[in-house]
Amino acid sequence: MYKIDKAPPKDVLSVIPENEDVIWHGRPNLRRFSLSALGLRYLMLYLLVISITTFLSNFGNVTLLLFLQMMFPYIISCCLAGIILVMIGISQVMPTVYVITSERIIIKSGFALIFMLNVPFHKMANIDKKVYNDGCGDISFKLIGNKRIPFFAGWPSVRPWYFNDPEPTFRCIPDVDVVALKLTNAAQSRISEKRSAGTKPKNSESDKKEMTA
Repeated sequence: MYKIDKAPPKDVLSVIPENEDVIWHGRPNLRRFSLSALGLRYLMLYLLVISITTFLSNFGNVTLLLFLQMMFPYIISCCLAGIILVMIGISQVMPTVYVITSERIIIKSGFALIFMLNVPFHKMANIDKKVYNDGCGDISFKLIGNKRIPFFAGWPSVRPWYFNDPEPTFRCIPDVDVVALKLTNAAQSRISEKRSAGTKPKNSESDKKEMTA
C-alpha cells in the first residue's frame, strides 16, 4: 500500500467509510499551479515579448543601461503581478486536498467557501489525464448522472474551460502518471470485486453525500 507521511484532514477522513483504505492523497504543486492554472507563464511570455520588441525597435541606438531603464517599469509591474499570482496560488493550494481510497475519490478545495466532492468509482463514466513536461498533470473525472457541479464553486479543482459540463479534476498534481496508475488499479479492482460478487454497487451513507459546498 502507498505509504502516507501525514493523514488527510479530519473533515475529509470523516466522509471515508471505515472499511475503505486511503491509497493516496495530495494537493496541487504550487509551481505548476501558478504557471498553468493562474497564467504565470503568460506573464513571463509577455515580458519576453516586450523585451524583444523594445530591443528590436531601438537596435543600434540603445546601450545596455538605456535598455534596462526602458524595461524597468515593465519588469517591476510583472514582478508585482507575479507576486500577487503566487500569493493567490498559495491561498488556493494549501486548503486543497485530493484523496483516492479503495472505493472513491474525494476532493476538498476552497479557502473561505469550502467545496467537498465525494465520488465512488461506480459513478465515474470516464477518467482523462493530462501530463505536463515536468511530470505534473491533471486527472479529470466525467461523472454519471444529471447532477451538475458548479464550476466556480469547485474551482480550481475542475477541468479548465468545461463550463457547460464541469468535470472534477485533480489539478497540477506531482507524479501524475504514478497517481493515475494507482487510481486505475483501485478502480479496476473495485469493479472486478462487484462483478465477481454479481451485485450492483450499493450506495453507502458516504455515497449519498456526494457534494457539499
